[in-house]
Amino acid sequence: MKKLAFNKLPKISVIIPVLNEEKKISDCLESVVVQDYPRKLLEIIVIDDGSTDKTVQIARKFGAKVYYNGAKNIERGKSIGLSRATNEYVFLLDADNRLPHTGWLSKLIVSMQENPQVVGGEAIWFKYDSTHGLVDRYCELFGINDPMAFYFNRRDRLMAIEDRWNLPGELLKETSDYYLIKFSRSNLLTVGSQGFLTKKSLLFKTNWQPYLFHMDSNMDLIDLGFNQYLMMKDSILHLHSQSIGQFIKKLQRNFILFLKQEPIRRYTWRTRPLKLFLVTLSMITVIRPTIDSLRGFIKKPDLAWFLHPLFSLVIPLVYIFYVVRGVQFKKVIKFDGTD
Repeated sequence: MKKLAFNKLPKISVIIPVLNEEKKISDCLESVVVQDYPRKLLEIIVIDDGSTDKTVQIARKFGAKVYYNGAKNIERGKSIGLSRATNEYVFLLDADNRLPHTGWLSKLIVSMQENPQVVGGEAIWFKYDSTHGLVDRYCELFGINDPMAFYFNRRDRLMAIEDRWNLPGELLKETSDYYLIKFSRSNLLTVGSQGFLTKKSLLFKTNWQPYLFHMDSNMDLIDLGFNQYLMMKDSILHLHSQSIGQFIKKLQRNFILFLKQEPIRRYTWRTRPLKLFLVTLSMITVIRPTIDSLRGFIKKPDLAWFLHPLFSLVIPLVYIFYVVRGVQFKKVIKFDGTD
């Protein structure tokens, strides 16, 4: 990897929305400040959504600038953070993320400097750790937070057993550090969160206020002709859920919020009804998910693989229930900026 001269390193604004994250925020911020990137070039912005624990106090100990949200909405928090950022480069990070090594940020910024035409960059793996909980290991192994994204080929991370780019998008270039991928409206993956470095000037071209939806803004940029992304040959740690119940509850919450926010969303995903039916059927019959679990287990033994048939059965049924319920009560589902 090429090194940039010290005087050519750009300043970066790190944007982290939080709500009662005292158990996670310290490790997240620690992973940022220990980077080999000069600390004086990093502006850490924490947007608090009304925490009642020690989240804010911890953030301030790390020298973070703290601003307040109050809408109980993470996308609103990101928008506030972007409005407060003083630097051209902005790094969108969540409190449950960790940068797994000290050269993570410099590796990404050097790659972006080599490719000034790109929208942004992120890691292509979730960091696998055999000491993590069962559900977190499941997410790390499959490279997903939702099994539906896996089977509709919309995940933006590779599986732990995959070592080459096999996801949608046109491969323009490959180096030892990254894949340069060109996306279109029809094949754009769920890029833009869990450690995403981009430019403020690009986000300002999108409809980023009052809510910064990462998929909406990236779709806006695709429409404007900004369609190249760096998918770094690196990993990011994401502590998603501590239990099966928490995993299902999170996806249920996110889907309900999606239904509420749909009238103001610009990102749309369409698929043929027949494909939707067949993929959903293959998931809830659990044969295909079980085969995928076995294939993964053979290559990288871990019992967490076998959560996949369970989640592939339950999650589609949860979504179907709320879609039906949403149709029935469409007139009363309104978005007011709260969960």
